[in-house]
Amino acid sequence: MPQGAEVDELLQLARQSFLHLQAAWDRADLGALGHLATAPLLEDLRRQLGQRGPGPNHTEVLQLDARLLSLDDLQDALIASVEFTGLIREQQERAAMPFRELWLLANVKAVGNGWKLARVQSLS
Repeated sequence: MPQGAEVDELLQLARQSFLHLQAAWDRADLGALGHLATAPLLEDLRRQLGQRGPGPNHTEVLQLDARLLSLDDLQDALIASVEFTGLIREQQERAAMPFRELWLLANVKAVGNGWKLARVQSLS
């Protein structure tokens, strides 16, 4: 497991990815989502956007905490498990709600394009 500055750097990247993904989701921006997610996850997000419909979406992230649970060095990729917790408001007229999610971020060694979101699982 990396120490100190390496963990801080990875968690900062994870938090930025979380915020960028929320903004891309709100805009239904498949190009931006494709830069953030692996191909299989992008297909899942595309399906979810179709179900969401064309209406506007606005997500406010009011509090965001991230904790690195594990970093696994597989033969072909590094896999980081990051737990996110915080407060989020998905509808302006509603109160903010606590959330807890597990994100799996993959950094495929052969591709060399950095960390991409591979899976999201709600824990709350």
